[in-house]
Amino acid sequence: MLLRSSTRRRMLKAGIASASLFLPAPYAWVWAQSEGTLKLLKLPKIALVLGNSRYKDAPLANPANDAKAIADTLRTTGFNVTLKMDAAHADMAAAVQTYTAALATTKGVGLFYYAGHGIQLAWRNYMLPVDADIGTIADIQKQGVEVNALLEGITKASNAMNIIILDACRDNPFGSLKGIEQKGLSQMDAPNGTLLAYATSPGNVASDGEGSNGLYTENLLREIKVPEAKVEDVFKRVRLGVRLKSKGAQVPWESTSLEEDFWFVPPRSLAVIAEEEIQRQRKEQQALLEKRLSEETAELKRKLEQAAKESKLAAEQAEQQRQQELAAIEQKRITDEARRKREQELALAEAKKVQEQAERARREEQARLEAKRADEEAARKLKEELAALEQRRKQTEEERLRREQQTLAEARAAEEAAARKLKEEAALRERQLAREEEERRRRQAAAPVVISKPSTEELNRRYAEESSIWEKIKASQVTGPLEDYLRRFPSGYFSELAQARLDQLLAREGEKKITIVSDARNPYSKGVGVTDTNYKIGDSYVYQVSDLLTKVVGTRITETVTQITDTEIVYSNGVIRDRLGNGIRARDGIQYSANQTYPAEYLVGKKWSFRGSFRDQGRVGDLSKECRVTGRERITVPAGTFDAFRIEGNGLFNISGFSGSTQSVYWADPNQVRLVIANEDLRRIGGRIIRSERYELMSYQQS
Repeated sequence: MLLRSSTRRRMLKAGIASASLFLPAPYAWVWAQSEGTLKLLKLPKIALVLGNSRYKDAPLANPANDAKAIADTLRTTGFNVTLKMDAAHADMAAAVQTYTAALATTKGVGLFYYAGHGIQLAWRNYMLPVDADIGTIADIQKQGVEVNALLEGITKASNAMNIIILDACRDNPFGSLKGIEQKGLSQMDAPNGTLLAYATSPGNVASDGEGSNGLYTENLLREIKVPEAKVEDVFKRVRLGVRLKSKGAQVPWESTSLEEDFWFVPPRSLAVIAEEEIQRQRKEQQALLEKRLSEETAELKRKLEQAAKESKLAAEQAEQQRQQELAAIEQKRITDEARRKREQELALAEAKKVQEQAERARREEQARLEAKRADEEAARKLKEELAALEQRRKQTEEERLRREQQTLAEARAAEEAAARKLKEEAALRERQLAREEEERRRRQAAAPVVISKPSTEELNRRYAEESSIWEKIKASQVTGPLEDYLRRFPSGYFSELAQARLDQLLAREGEKKITIVSDARNPYSKGVGVTDTNYKIGDSYVYQVSDLLTKVVGTRITETVTQITDTEIVYSNGVIRDRLGNGIRARDGIQYSANQTYPAEYLVGKKWSFRGSFRDQGRVGDLSKECRVTGRERITVPAGTFDAFRIEGNGLFNISGFSGSTQSVYWADPNQVRLVIANEDLRRIGGRIIRSERYELMSYQQS
């Protein structure tokens, strides 16, 4: 529902005319409060650095030097570096596989750097090992190490963040090979959470350098060491330095999908916070290790006590069984003895009756002998039974002792193994903690800094400082001030404007800047769009305005170029824009400060910030927004169907004491149309929608 009041009229009047300007109130500089940023600083950092120089047919001077220098520099910034020099195919492939496996295990920050020969084939990029012997197209696929395989590996690893640097665009030694349509490397869009950097723009070649390092790596080495430089600013400064040094013959290129800020040399305040968190985690890990040791020791003691109890119980049971068996044998002996005596008495009595005299004596003697033999036989049997019983007792006792000794031996072995394992783990952890502590002390010499979010006054001061600098140099006729601004503020509020102005001046000075080779057939990239600033008198654009919610069609706006200056384009309806299409004056007379709603170049993943203000009859509004190119899609408007980049922006605004939020989406196809194809703007104050508009290109005519 739209706000119907004088307030709404004031705010609509302060809004955007035609292609419009979207900027919110001061907010940002939130890196100090970013949980994701702190998480990156706490994670392990792993790097694989490859440098190939000693090619048989086309040796290179500097890749080996470049790789070693990069490896040394990365180590000083906390990376655990694996360096491979002049690697053959098997070594390169194995190193890449080991590297991506390590990323999958640690989930940390990964950096891959390659310097050497590279080549593209069917939109795929290949790094060439030193043992490559390329005679046909098929040899490239067999002997090259494919960059896509690296990208697939880090995608599967799902680690926190990746940086991939390919200084692999040197002159192609196989340029005469039939079937290779393009030189240099093919454009590829960075996977999620990745910054992909080329030493020069896709489809072009890079210099191997005049000194000990290649031109690209020479600049990269310098910028990596700059304290508190965000990673994207590092590569923007490298791009500027290489371009200026090569006079436009080499322009580095990056594709990014990073979500969080990252520093090679982070702000000391963030490093301190991250280090404190790391120390806290170390203490927790040490406490867990000690707790586990205590628990395992207690469990081992319990098992030993249980084994002793079971052994004692087994011995008692064996002794009880032996006593029972002895009692049974004794009872049997007594019974047998009584029976034998009774039988003897009966035999004697019978013999006495049968033979009274001699026979009686003989029988008595015989009976006595038989009784004696019976006694001896009974004694023998008793002795054998006792011996057998004793033998069984000894065997039982020996078996019990054997089992008891075996149990005790196993328990002691388990105890010793557990103690040895825990001791080794503790020693390993202690060595690791010592190394980390030594590194921490080396890198954190200064006292901890208490971090806090900058105040509104501080944010305003910083913006005012940058804005003041830009106002002084925006119409500069020499490149120096613009170069200085871009070095100081690579991602500044006016960096897109500064880049466009620098392009203009360098072209006047005769720079033959290379262009990116971008092809819609490339399945690995959405391509690049460069804003066309070559306006002509008479260029005309017609837009239709409708309500996003009600779909009601409103006014139709026609803008025709009537005047062109170095920095401004004037239209027939009073609108003034800069050469990138950013508003300077709306058709209702509202004046806008310098802003960069629209950038100099469109690339999926690109993001930028802007902040500005407007003035209308004494009223001043503040605006700022974060923008990002989120994709490329086909869009149909009355003017036709376009393969456009989709740009989304979110921000805040403050107008005459009213604060609110703004969401916008616009579509641009700079390769076809200089102004936007369509634009949607949704604004809220306190949850209520105060503006919901859509601009669509009805028709256009441009030279």
